[in-house]
Amino acid sequence: MKKNLYFVFIAASFALLIAAPGRLAYGFPLILELNILMAATSAFSAIIKKFEMGTLSDILTVSFILFMTILFKQILIFFSPVIALTLSFCVYIPALSVFLLANVFQEKPNANAGNVETTFWFSVFSLLFFLLRDILGYGTVSIPLPNGIKESYLFNSYDTAFLSFFATIPGALLVLLLCMSFLLTVQIKMNTIEKAGLQNENN
Repeated sequence: MKKNLYFVFIAASFALLIAAPGRLAYGFPLILELNILMAATSAFSAIIKKFEMGTLSDILTVSFILFMTILFKQILIFFSPVIALTLSFCVYIPALSVFLLANVFQEKPNANAGNVETTFWFSVFSLLFFLLRDILGYGTVSIPLPNGIKESYLFNSYDTAFLSFFATIPGALLVLLLCMSFLLTVQIKMNTIEKAGLQNENN
């Protein structure tokens, strides 16, 4: 993955990871929505880019993203009214992430490739994030169902009540900051190794 791209996407989707309920079952539809929006928006942007409409392109892109978001929510309501009700406004947050990321890549020659790659890595990161909160906060692994969610209990959360902090918004913020700090540390070390390699080649 290209350096620092996942940091852009994590920042753009910060609200998504913090505001959403800390269950894997609720993370699945949000990440699915994110990928659908990104794929559809990339295709739409590629089409309207050929017409060279200037600022009108941004307006059309925003309108398209909103349309797709509303359509996805209606489909989610049909599939599982309980999950749609629980997610509430969180369903609209991926739209902002998609628009921000599309603007980051729109001037690059391989914009679609960058979108797909970054969306994939962020999807993996997000699902692991939701899974971690699900396990720590509730002692479960959950999956979405038409009538709600199904929980598989790993341990009794009452025995580790202090871990329920990770199911809260402050707990999610703490976990995300720790994850970002870890990724940043890894990135710095990778940059150091790369620079050292280039210096050795020059010598």
